[in-house]
Amino acid sequence: MTAPRSRDDPSPQLARALIRSLTRGTAIAAGVRYIHVGHERWLGAQTELLNEISEDGHADTKFVRGAYGAGKSHFLSVVQDRAREQNWATSHIECKIDGVQIDRFETLYPKIVSKLTAHDLIHGESEELGADVTDPLRHLLDKWAVGLLRKVGVKENALTKPFDAEERVYAVLQAGLMRSNMPAEFAKALAAYVRAYLTGDNETLEAVAGWLRGVKTPVRLPGAYVQRPRLGGDSPKGTFLELKPIGTGTARDIMRGILWLVKTAGYSGLVLCIDEIEELAKLGRKRQDQALQALREYVDNAGGDAGFRHFCMYLAATPEMFEGKDYFPRYDALASRIQPVSDEINWRAPVVDLDRTSLGQDEMLEMALRIRRVHRIAYESSARDRVSEQDLQRFITGVAASRFRVAKPRLLTRIVIDELERARQQGAEYSVPADLKGKVASVAERIAKEAAL
Repeated sequence: MTAPRSRDDPSPQLARALIRSLTRGTAIAAGVRYIHVGHERWLGAQTELLNEISEDGHADTKFVRGAYGAGKSHFLSVVQDRAREQNWATSHIECKIDGVQIDRFETLYPKIVSKLTAHDLIHGESEELGADVTDPLRHLLDKWAVGLLRKVGVKENALTKPFDAEERVYAVLQAGLMRSNMPAEFAKALAAYVRAYLTGDNETLEAVAGWLRGVKTPVRLPGAYVQRPRLGGDSPKGTFLELKPIGTGTARDIMRGILWLVKTAGYSGLVLCIDEIEELAKLGRKRQDQALQALREYVDNAGGDAGFRHFCMYLAATPEMFEGKDYFPRYDALASRIQPVSDEINWRAPVVDLDRTSLGQDEMLEMALRIRRVHRIAYESSARDRVSEQDLQRFITGVAASRFRVAKPRLLTRIVIDELERARQQGAEYSVPADLKGKVASVAERIAKEAAL
């Protein structure tokens, strides 16, 4: 029998994708809302913060602290999910997988742009599977261009006097973007983009998008797109404007332009999440110093002092980074800015300490029940009947009693998923493991090995 679904349930396709990801130990971003439990006061503080930044235009930087498997990536996904519901654009980067270096912003920039997403970028089954239906950067640029054209009274597919339209667009660009404090090459690139959009010049549109993505070679654009239009004058292909690749000296400035573009296109701002900051431990001493200095600068730039406005950055790392004498503590300029001032929890503190608000047994049971429901939606199996709530409670008791240095949410999740799958595959022959202590130890050992890789 098919499990009754509510509007708050995932589709079977998303449920299966979520179960597969949980089998590997983490939840896909599109599925976190269906199994999320706990940390509500931390999350409520982030919602309040984003509301403030949206209104006052400032910026902020938060650290997220938690042991391996404690739910840092999950927390970041929930923050982004809720932010998108508030009309924020988001971008999520993992230092190890994405190959970025925290001390070299030129490695971060192209990943930030390539991973942009927003609520209106994702819809239908594509939203549930986390897949963008269009190129996110082109979508952002097109949204901005259409908004500017509407501002000057140009309706898409209804041009009767194209020269007049170009004149109006040029006038608005000259009065606004071209006189702003945006980087000159960024302003020219966007001016070329909107005028190319007006004429249907897809080659130029893709060239501008490619430059903003961080292509490694110079990009040539028709020079006439940044000049006053002349009736019967030079063809846009007569002269060219060359844009140098975005690199070490320009990435931060162009990022400032991207934030302007995000806001001007109609979003509340950008939430950037960078996971696995502990990767800096693999760097040599000099590079570590540079990385720690970069982190300190991110904290100091809170308030928008570096021109990063309508922007909130989250940096996730393991406790060792906050406690180990070779990491944050040895760089006093950073440590003094993020260390707590008392033993009491401040929900708006610079560090979101997930280890201090670990899930209780009731919350663990709620999480297990949600996972079981997602599993039933995914496979319409009778595993739910064979793995009872009492069985789930036994798993939780076994996990709670364990003394392994493995975060309990991940340990419980892996056990629940494994048992649900065994129950689905074995049918009537399934029985809950008699040696639950051995099961917990086996899964904990596996997770510990994964953490060491």
